[in-house]
Amino acid sequence: MSRLTDYRWQIIPIISTSNTLFLRFTSDESESRQGFQFSYTNSSRIRLVGPDGPNEGRVEVRPADSWTWGGVCAKHFDIRDADVVCRMLGYNWANGFLVRKYVQGLAYMADLRCDGNESSLFNCSYAGWGIHDCRYRRYASVVCGNFYAIYNTYYIASSHFNFHYVHMCVMIYLDPSRIRLIGGSGPNEGRVEVRPEDSMNWGTVCHNRFNMDDADVVCRMLGYPNATQVRNDAYFGQGTGPIYMDDLRCDGNETSLFSCSYAGWTINDCDHGQDAGVVCRTGTSILL
Repeated sequence: MSRLTDYRWQIIPIISTSNTLFLRFTSDESESRQGFQFSYTNSSRIRLVGPDGPNEGRVEVRPADSWTWGGVCAKHFDIRDADVVCRMLGYNWANGFLVRKYVQGLAYMADLRCDGNESSLFNCSYAGWGIHDCRYRRYASVVCGNFYAIYNTYYIASSHFNFHYVHMCVMIYLDPSRIRLIGGSGPNEGRVEVRPEDSMNWGTVCHNRFNMDDADVVCRMLGYPNATQVRNDAYFGQGTGPIYMDDLRCDGNETSLFSCSYAGWTINDCDHGQDAGVVCRTGTSILL
């Protein structure tokens, strides 16, 4: 039995040490309009292993009929795959992903191609269970963020695993949580949608002045090296909801679309027939 008190504005992971968790909230009769929110997950076939905290580490998975854990090859692994991993573990999204090299250890999954909306990593396209060409033994790690989670001890790193850390090759933090591509034939293309920091209400970007410099920034935010095409006039279909950005003027070197010059949040003279879209370059990873 444990007690948490006075955790205002904080996100607290609650860990169960058994297969059953009972959670009771008790009021001290003081007045509050803030309330609380929580969610839980119990996906015991995936975990993050590492010394830096329960929300980040090397991605490990296991077969349904075995407790032998193995890694996920970093080839083609991107922020969409990381998002699915993090949601399986009770987080809202991934803050970033890493490529790390290990001397030894099994690899169960490779060539992952998640759309980013899957509820399980095992529903994504991949080469096949245990089928991989993990040259240089580069494995995927993720950093998850923004969660209200109750999870079991299978997610906590054990000292009994067969991986030996050698060195970190590259680390990059992305900001995919406020931008996405919708309506394309693959994850690298679609209508550009953005959202406010304090809302999950998605909206579009008007194509006025939208050019390759703006598209490059969009694609880099999503983990691609750059854009190959701008697709305007609602090429990927018309969005719904607000039109958040108009008259974008990126130099092309910005790390975030929100750092570019634009008319102002929701200030526009557009309709959804003018929604901007992009096609991002694939085949060259900024992480590998």
